[in-house]
Amino acid sequence: MPTRAELTTQACDICRKRKVKCNVTPSSTDAPSRCGRCARLDLPCTFLSPSRTRGPKKRSRTGSPAHAQPDGGTEDSRGVGAVKYPTDDLCDRRLFSCIMQDYLDYLYPLIPIVHRPSFRQSLQEDRDREDSGFLGLVTAIAAVVIATMPSRFYSYRSASPPLRFTSRREMVRHCYDKILRLRDSTYFDRINFQKFAISYLLYAAFRQLGEYNWSRMLDVEATQIARLLNLHRISEYDGLNCIETQLRKKGFWLIFYGFVHNQLQNVLGERLSYLDHILLHSINPEDLMPLEVDDEMIFENEVLMPPSPTPCLVTGFILHSRVFWAAVRSPCAESPDEPCPCVRARDSAVQVAYIQERLHDLRFLLEDIPPLLRPWQPSGEAIANNGGSIGVAETTQSHFASMRANLHVTHLWLQSLLVDQLEAVQAHKPEPSLIPPNHIQPMVDAKSLWLQREELCRQLFCILYSLPQINLEANGLHLAYKVRDIAAGLLVCPFHPAGPEAERAAEYLRQSTDILSRLDSSEGMVTMHLQTWIDTDRMKST
Repeated sequence: MPTRAELTTQACDICRKRKVKCNVTPSSTDAPSRCGRCARLDLPCTFLSPSRTRGPKKRSRTGSPAHAQPDGGTEDSRGVGAVKYPTDDLCDRRLFSCIMQDYLDYLYPLIPIVHRPSFRQSLQEDRDREDSGFLGLVTAIAAVVIATMPSRFYSYRSASPPLRFTSRREMVRHCYDKILRLRDSTYFDRINFQKFAISYLLYAAFRQLGEYNWSRMLDVEATQIARLLNLHRISEYDGLNCIETQLRKKGFWLIFYGFVHNQLQNVLGERLSYLDHILLHSINPEDLMPLEVDDEMIFENEVLMPPSPTPCLVTGFILHSRVFWAAVRSPCAESPDEPCPCVRARDSAVQVAYIQERLHDLRFLLEDIPPLLRPWQPSGEAIANNGGSIGVAETTQSHFASMRANLHVTHLWLQSLLVDQLEAVQAHKPEPSLIPPNHIQPMVDAKSLWLQREELCRQLFCILYSLPQINLEANGLHLAYKVRDIAAGLLVCPFHPAGPEAERAAEYLRQSTDILSRLDSSEGMVTMHLQTWIDTDRMKST
């Protein structure tokens, strides 16, 4: 059984700067002791910084028995009294802190839209009592946690005191209204990444609830702020500090995921696009990839890079971003120019060649990735070694499990959408009499496409049955939609109903139904591909 690390009475200079616990392993020799992190990262372990008095800062007192707090609360002369927080209309402060911790534990690996050390420090300092921007951010984070994880919502409802909202939709709408009240007429005159994050989190929350009219409008708001911040132009990153640069690169890819969704699934054609064809082809994806280090290694003016590459949460984020990029562009920056959408629309042969190239790039993209992110469960020893201490092994394991589900299901889902497009090209092939002379017609083998669908389903179920339910839940309704899209391709089997192919398809559909019964946590009917809005000018008068 491993021995517990002994905590020092004073943190080393590196750990103090990173604001993490410092553990020093006693040395059996005369050599000076080093903490585990400094030893692992081959950094100098020194204790030169002067210690400071611990505890909260002393507050000046007035002669009156009570004085006002920044948000209108009061505190009596002995420091005991009613301490009001601007989040009290949502829930008790201790419960609110639990919601923030659940974001860090479950959703941060998938939505890394804050700098973890700075965010934790701001929470400890109750920054939301004085900073309306940070209040908006934590309120939006609360909304996305509630919308994404029903099991946590039911846990909050059982807390003491309990959450007062009776449904997730009710609380998310309250959060949205609260954020709107924080805005004034000059809100959009000054923009920053925090305002983008608030809009993006609200968009994600309403999308997780299946509120597509709200999510569509908030998507436009987040997209507009992203364009104004020039998240897609690496040349506009000059002058930003290291933390802001990393955040904005992550923000670009988060909004890019939605862009690819719209490119491949904008059935009704009603969604506005983040990038056009010219902008898309002007981007080198490697320029916008975030640094492959955890937030704790990034400070405003420097980044502490490990001596050798070590898989971390950002590794999964980068791989996920490359998967999305490969669905619409070649992963190779030196590849020749690809045909534009208008050329592909006019020539089905060009369209088929383009889609097949995307499928080929995607299929082999994740062949050589770190063990922690492969579809199967890595060993506990490997996780502990990567995390640096036994105490963080479980959290690290959970983070990587959530990322594996997100990465590999998305990888299979994008391939399934491209197979859908190949079948659509085949279905709309013109009559032979209408084909121009010497025109090359695309060859799409229906049986080959069916076998690809079968293989995608087989891999999908291997991944889903190997991961804990809590990590699947952390991926929210997106995961259920992707599973449904992959399985739906098996509904129309081109083989004889009594044949082995049809029997396998029926079994896969039964398995997908079982999985969806556990994954689909929506509080209403799924209407993603239906018109959910009403044009009142077209309504007939009665």
